[in-house]
Amino acid sequence: MTSVAIAQVSVEPRNMTFESEQQVPAIPDDVDTTIDQADAGKSRKSGEFVVAPLPSRSPLLGWTLTLPAMYLYRPPQVDDDDPAWITGAMALYSENDSKGAGLFHRMHLDKDKWRVLGAVFYADMNYEFFGIGGNPDTSIPLNQLLRAYLLEALRQVRPNLFVGLRATLSNSEVRLKLPGGSLPPGIDLPDVSANFDLTTLAPRLQYDSRDSEFYPTAGMLLESSVALGREALGSDNDYEKYEFDVNGYRSVAARGVLATRLALQYVSGDAPFFVLPAFGAGADLRGYQTGSYRDRFMFAAQAEYRHRIGQKIRLVAFGGVGTTAADFAGWSRTLWSVGAGFRWVVAPQNELSLRVDIARGRDETEFYVGLGEAF
Repeated sequence: MTSVAIAQVSVEPRNMTFESEQQVPAIPDDVDTTIDQADAGKSRKSGEFVVAPLPSRSPLLGWTLTLPAMYLYRPPQVDDDDPAWITGAMALYSENDSKGAGLFHRMHLDKDKWRVLGAVFYADMNYEFFGIGGNPDTSIPLNQLLRAYLLEALRQVRPNLFVGLRATLSNSEVRLKLPGGSLPPGIDLPDVSANFDLTTLAPRLQYDSRDSEFYPTAGMLLESSVALGREALGSDNDYEKYEFDVNGYRSVAARGVLATRLALQYVSGDAPFFVLPAFGAGADLRGYQTGSYRDRFMFAAQAEYRHRIGQKIRLVAFGGVGTTAADFAGWSRTLWSVGAGFRWVVAPQNELSLRVDIARGRDETEFYVGLGEAF
């Protein structure tokens, strides 16, 4: 899963998922089989424009507005059954003066033999850092200024199988916002008040047999990558980030879909703290404040049942378990997540939905608003 994630906002250009997260005490392709027969003869080349203001509120950011705008279309040289091209932008602003903006473009060439993605992102975020490990009750305020650039190209080598390379270039400035710069007990942040230039090259493998990109009812999506940060490439830090995730989809009766997900991440070497995997920064284990559980190793397994009610409305229920640890063998605590959600289809030609979820984790309850399914 590709994401630029800071504080409580996750931007995932691969799946075009834009998400804002809110804490609520005491309660971040091919043939669409879900389109009605009446729509089966319509061309999908007319394009769809989607703008969806996503408001949220949290103790960390205050009121936050995330505004994604995207155009889903198929140029004349692209078949109706090919995945849509997407060109878009996003912006966000929060009550605590956090802000960000980004541009992205994704296209499929030569009958989906090539998948190309480009993105740029800027953010100036104020957020809480909980340390490394599991420390949901103790945090320190940080400011992070981020500029990031991403380019990815995948080539189909077998039916449904793609291989390729992703290059990322980013600059981050991290500053401590405590008066006097003192750290509370239990928080160790050796690389605070630092400037990081990070350059990575990531060989990638993708297997995609889904019957639809935004609302699959059958098939699977498997992705694996190794991001290599090297001083020889212009990076300040030498490290490796290994990622593996697999999503499966299966129809249940006429209106239901069972979606499952398994995700693994591991970081080795001299990686900055914000590169380490953390719950709350992506699709894995909703119900956790971003970064309250962060370490070198992360595991998560989830299942979600999606039920369609009419053409526009869907309901979901989900649950999962996972952990973060210092290494592969360090499973010392089990984290869990349960929740439910509502979907409203905003782009019928591509089955793209507005997503509203509420999830309970081990320590708290979180509320999510986003575009696209969680996975």
